[in-house]
Order: sequence, then C-alpha cells, then structure tokens
Amino acid sequence: MKYNKWKTFQVIQFLLFLSISVFLFFRKFDGSGAENTIDVKLISLAIRLGFYLFLLALEYGIRFLIMIGKK
Repeated sequence: MKYNKWKTFQVIQFLLFLSISVFLFFRKFDGSGAENTIDVKLISLAIRLGFYLFLLALEYGIRFLIMIGKK
C-alpha cells in the first residue's frame, strides 16, 4: 500500500513540474520584466529540469535506504 502512495506522489509531482514548466516556458516576459528569448527559456528549463532530477534522485536514495533498513 505504501508503494502506491509513493507512486501517486511521484505522478502528482511530475504533473506539477510539467504544468509549471509549460507555463513559464510560454511567458513573453519573466518576473523582472525582461523579455524571454528562446535561449533564456531553454536555460531556465534546463535549470528546472536539473533541480527536478536532483529531487527525484534524493527521493529514490531515501527510499532505497529505507528499503535496506527494513531487511
């Protein structure tokens, strides 16, 4: 049962990441008022993707340590 809750959390987290990334990618101006060029958009997307992958690796690492501890 815990695995299903974890999997559901992962799907929700991915959908949030995807929806926020799409919203931020299609904005014409960023928060400071500067115009978003395609280069800036791709760099911003790469930074968000790197952060998301870091969080995902951290979650899998913690889950792996918990599974080892239960054995």
